[in-house]
Amino acid sequence: MLAILKKYKLHFFSTIIFLLINPFLRVENQSFISFFLIFSFGLIHGANDIQLIQKKTLNYSSKFFIYSILLYTSVVMFGILIFFYVPKFGLLFFIFLSSFHFGEQHLGQYNINSKNILIKNLLYTSYGSIILGLLFSLQWLDTHVIVYEISELFIPKKIMELYFYLGFLTFFIISLFYKSLRKFLWIEISLIVFLGFFFSKASLLLSFTVYFVFWHSIPSILDQLNFLYYKDNSRKIKYLLSSLPYWVMSILGLFGFYFYYHTKPDTFLPLFFSFLAAITFPHTIVMGWLKIYKSKTKSKI
Repeated sequence: MLAILKKYKLHFFSTIIFLLINPFLRVENQSFISFFLIFSFGLIHGANDIQLIQKKTLNYSSKFFIYSILLYTSVVMFGILIFFYVPKFGLLFFIFLSSFHFGEQHLGQYNINSKNILIKNLLYTSYGSIILGLLFSLQWLDTHVIVYEISELFIPKKIMELYFYLGFLTFFIISLFYKSLRKFLWIEISLIVFLGFFFSKASLLLSFTVYFVFWHSIPSILDQLNFLYYKDNSRKIKYLLSSLPYWVMSILGLFGFYFYYHTKPDTFLPLFFSFLAAITFPHTIVMGWLKIYKSKTKSKI
């Protein structure tokens, strides 16, 4: 139990800090802090996907590297095209995909071994649905504005709340069947209540940033460090250096779209979330692939 609580130390204290300073931050300051954190830790956590693929397949050839880059870029472009031409579908797909990805990362520490892949994936998705449903419900007005600007889709607040309740009910029921998760269920529910309190006090952007960076991205980076450079004292520097080219490309890609389409400053947020959605798709596939690899390796040991 102490080990689980220790893993949540970063999550808890970072949220407490932002909860305390939030009343003193202007909207401009909140936006600056949020974009700085997302553009740094948020984007970097998905910038090493190609290296993760190479490490997993034990294939370091230049030919494989080029193929990986082309395939990864094609998937990102495909995601962008979906948001551009079929925004309603793209938005809903992004919400469900993000729900699965958040749940997979957060619940991965419980080492849930199940032969029923469908139920396990439903568990992951339900946890992410709790987080996003809670955030969207408590920040419905700002969420509605962004959703409508992206897709011209109106999602009533009751639908957001229903998404949260269905996610919570599904998560609670399935958790009862996994002993490794069942005994810590009270901790997870307490954290959800704590997050809900924070979401109700902070803005939509800051709420999303704190969860995305401190509850998801940084823990994901730590998992990647252990996988790529296990017991390497210089692993943080190596990780940053290997991430740098992909991080720069992501930044240039985002601002390239911003200037190409002559987007107004007040519509930057919808564009930003659309771009984030496009790069989330291939990253989710890679991290899911990595989780499967880790579970198989542990079973062999």
